[in-house]
Amino acid sequence: MKTDEQFFKDRLDMCESGGWKDLMEELETFALDAQDVESLKGIEDLWYAKGKLATLNLMLGLEEATKYIMEQSSAQH
Repeated sequence: MKTDEQFFKDRLDMCESGGWKDLMEELETFALDAQDVESLKGIEDLWYAKGKLATLNLMLGLEEATKYIMEQSSAQH
């Protein structure tokens, strides 16, 4: 079983790859497109867009959140 430290190190390694950076650029474009509320036709569209934005924001913030967790973990030791 992986230690937490190894898990987060592996995640940061992934975030440094070219493929990850390409994915983040694409997700940023999707997030901008998803913020266009004029195309929403009803409450169902609104809830769908809200869920989509939540997922996009989670992915876009993953690298920074991982770095923060690692910093906090190092500060406690």
